[in-house]
Parts: sequence; structure tokens; C-alpha cells
Amino acid sequence: MSDLLGSPTWKDRLERWAPIPAGLAIRATKDLARLPIGPWPGLGVLAAYAPGVLLVGGAIFTRRDA
Repeated sequence: MSDLLGSPTWKDRLERWAPIPAGLAIRATKDLARLPIGPWPGLGVLAAYAPGVLLVGGAIFTRRDA
């Protein structure tokens, strides 16, 4: 999805703070300088997304539950 953006600044931001690149960075053991985000910050980003997604899912569930 980052390739669809025209601005290199927004592309870099999306690659650093999206959950998929962050999750993939956790698994990396070589060439850490080439990654958009490091393994430990990637773990932090992934850990921050988890409660947010759970809260949104819980809110949607309670709103739709009759």
C-alpha cells in the first residue's frame, strides 16, 4: 500500500508505523540497518496496535449485539 502514495515522506511513515512491517521486523536477525523499523521498536508498534484493535472489535461487537 505504501507504493500507492506519491509522497516519499508518507511512504516512509507508513512503512515504519504499519503493523505488518513492524511484525516482520521482529523476526529479522541480519541487515537491521536496511529495515524501516528496528526489531524492538517494531515489537512496541505491534504491542500498541493489539489493544487498539481489541477495543475497536469489542465496541463493534457490543454495538451489533442485540
